Amino acid sequence: MNRFEAKTLVDMLAENAEHLPNKIAMIYHDRQTTYRMLYHESNALANFLGGAGLEPGDKIGLILNKIPEVITSFLGVVCAGGVVFPVDFHQPLHQIQNLIDLTHPRVMIVSEEYQRLLSSLILPSDFICTIVIGAPSSTGNYNWDQVIQNNDQSPPGISVGLEDTAYLNLTSGTTGSPKCAVTTHANIFWNTAAAIEALCLTSDDIHLCMFAVFAHPHELLARPLYLGGTLVLLDKIAPKTICRTISEHGVTCMMAIAPIYRTLVQLHDASSFELPSLKYPESGGMHTPLILLKEFEERFHRRIIPVWGSTEATGIALAMLPDQEYKPGSVGKPCSSYEIRIVDDNDINLEDGQIGEMLIRGPGVISSYFGNLEETNKCFKNGWLHTGDMFKKDSSGYFFFVGRRQGMMKVGGLKVYPIEIEEILLAHPGVSEAVVVKDHDSLYGEIPKAIIVPKADVLLSKRDIRLFCEKRLSKFKVPKIIEFRPELPKTTGGKIRWSELW
Repeated sequence: MNRFEAKTLVDMLAENAEHLPNKIAMIYHDRQTTYRMLYHESNALANFLGGAGLEPGDKIGLILNKIPEVITSFLGVVCAGGVVFPVDFHQPLHQIQNLIDLTHPRVMIVSEEYQRLLSSLILPSDFICTIVIGAPSSTGNYNWDQVIQNNDQSPPGISVGLEDTAYLNLTSGTTGSPKCAVTTHANIFWNTAAAIEALCLTSDDIHLCMFAVFAHPHELLARPLYLGGTLVLLDKIAPKTICRTISEHGVTCMMAIAPIYRTLVQLHDASSFELPSLKYPESGGMHTPLILLKEFEERFHRRIIPVWGSTEATGIALAMLPDQEYKPGSVGKPCSSYEIRIVDDNDINLEDGQIGEMLIRGPGVISSYFGNLEETNKCFKNGWLHTGDMFKKDSSGYFFFVGRRQGMMKVGGLKVYPIEIEEILLAHPGVSEAVVVKDHDSLYGEIPKAIIVPKADVLLSKRDIRLFCEKRLSKFKVPKIIEFRPELPKTTGGKIRWSELW
């Protein structure tokens, strides 16, 4: 840990502007932004916010698409000492209102198309103003371009420290209401430094993060900012667009969830192509099926890098490192600055090969949820984050994700984890997607229920699925209930909405 000199996002931006002023920091379609430009625009926004009455620690909400202004907004707000929080504009209005009531924003930065949404919300009584991208100034609203052009582009002179909160990083909310992880500059730095070291990234790398802009927006900018590298923004998840973007800009690092890589495999099946520049296809945010690892490598001649991360860990904490032995099914080993334990229900360390809950700590791990003491006390105990994820570790120190604690079921008293069944289902040649949840049963207590999306033009039967599983699984693990659906309920970021599967 001592080999790293911790820096805030503000420090990193200023250093890149000084030492790499003409290097391309950001690419969006045919629009390029240098580090000097990004620095000046961020300072202009910060000076406007300070002049408007923003105090250090005040919250600023972002309702933006994945456009360059989201990067400038994030950096401009932290340069002003403010705290960013992203808004998922796809959420129901009452959930967005709950977020506004919790965070109490002083300023909102929105794209023009979300003005109507904002007008439907009740904002705090001490709300200062809205900055709108793409619309002229009006009462209470300021035009983005005028804000950037008409304000001082020198540093605002606000002292920003490593332990200051940079933003409220929202959990995905796939199993319930999202929580706001209080994320400091130090959290972002240590996670970023650990990820860069683990993946052997350099300043020459070109980064494409396919996470939604309202889900961990720091992932869009932290690594390239740390390295003095270049980020590419893409708001479309169509596989042809992703491939074209990778090829046109020479993307070397891609961060995405497994379904994105699945679409690239499917596109390759329809029309063969190569991705020669892509060195690090990183898959996190959810489990990466074994069949996908195999098919991706067969088609693109490079391996997906499985990782495990979380909102609370500020990003990845485990990774299948490029220079390590590759073990399909594993998410690798801990990144530097993260400590991990696998424990039983009494928080006693388990031996290799035993399944237990993963606990994690380190300077990249947050310490609280904003305005939610109950969840904070539940998840953070004795300096360790209780992740709720079940893992096992082999004798070589490789970690294997088994499933969520709440997803584990007991069938006739025997523990069953959905991922084992899902891996078998996904190996069926007619299955496109599959998830397994638990259902209640009067005889067994709990039983596995499979929800399957067949491949296009494939007619599957429950009997076919059951026979396929019986040849590969213990009898008590074979799904007792099988349901076919045309698609699975997902967030706009591509994650499964588990609460809608029952």
